[in-house]
Amino acid sequence: MTTEPSEAAVRLTEVCRSIFDDESQWIEADGYPDSLALGIIDSIFSTGSHYTSVVNVITAYRAMRRAEAGDPNSDGVRELLASFDALGGSAGWAEAVNNRKPAHTGDGALLKAEVVYRAALTLASLEDRPIETAADVREAFQRDPELKRIKKAWLRLPSQSSGVTFNYLLILVGLQSVKPDRMVIRFIQEHAGLEDRTVTPKDAASLISHVAGLYPTAARKLDHVIWRYVSGREVYRTADVN
Repeated sequence: MTTEPSEAAVRLTEVCRSIFDDESQWIEADGYPDSLALGIIDSIFSTGSHYTSVVNVITAYRAMRRAEAGDPNSDGVRELLASFDALGGSAGWAEAVNNRKPAHTGDGALLKAEVVYRAALTLASLEDRPIETAADVREAFQRDPELKRIKKAWLRLPSQSSGVTFNYLLILVGLQSVKPDRMVIRFIQEHAGLEDRTVTPKDAASLISHVAGLYPTAARKLDHVIWRYVSGREVYRTADVN
């Protein structure tokens, strides 16, 4: 990237301020550092949905697990899979959380609940080192920052090939360093006047950090709100929206 970083940063800062306004209204990725189950549910149900509906699913799952004397905030994939088994499969689970939304709008789309089930089963069934907890994901990241083995399996799930839900899952389980994905990079290229330049993830992370200083906000928060915006998610907390 050969354009002066400060020029690009100033331009991008102005755009971000115009689009995102007050950072106190942003939805932040507080995540579920101890619950891979909740991370899977949130990441998959959040696609193409108003975030309130996602919160409702999370709330219903938590209530269901607590009624069984379980702790949803520490659930891994084994507990998540057991909740499906107890309800007779994805249809019963979807009914229990009161959400029967499909994974996409085309004919024959699976329930999002079924995709959640398959995601949990896929991670639990990985050869050599199954991924069962949020801690397992973070440990895998230490061995391979690209998480190639896990990502490859996740992208094979129905309607998950874009990688959007995978990136969000990583944020939710605590891997929240600024590592812009391709959609964020495209946003940067478009709004920083870099359309004809090659912008690497490293370039993008550096520019986001610079913009965050000018905004001002935390680089991780800015990266996340840009990502939410470009991936079609809610940006502002509902309570703060008129």
